[in-house]
Amino acid sequence: MRRDITKNFIFRWFECGLSPEETAKLCFVSVTEVTLWDEGKKIPDVCKRVMRMATGRELPTVFTRYWDGWRMSGHHLITPAGTYLTRQRLEIIESFGAEDLKALKVSAALRRLPTSER
Repeated sequence: MRRDITKNFIFRWFECGLSPEETAKLCFVSVTEVTLWDEGKKIPDVCKRVMRMATGRELPTVFTRYWDGWRMSGHHLITPAGTYLTRQRLEIIESFGAEDLKALKVSAALRRLPTSER
């Protein structure tokens, strides 16, 4: 029995790294349907998009203009410049940002005080 490797199989297995069972569960279809896709039946566009989003190959397009060029790879968020950000690194960046914001608020409040009260 000869099995041809189709674009759909390459997309599902090599690009997204999904098993037939994972794909079926993700797309709310049967494993038989996924097998038919692997054999060449057209994968619905919505399923392709869900597969890409679930595996981090595409970010949701709700905020496209804000996230243009950003992508996911494993447990990393990758910036358009190619910088890999982990959850821990983002938390550190956020904590420094919060401290800077507090300092700016205090500074602005002090500037609003009359000169004699400083």
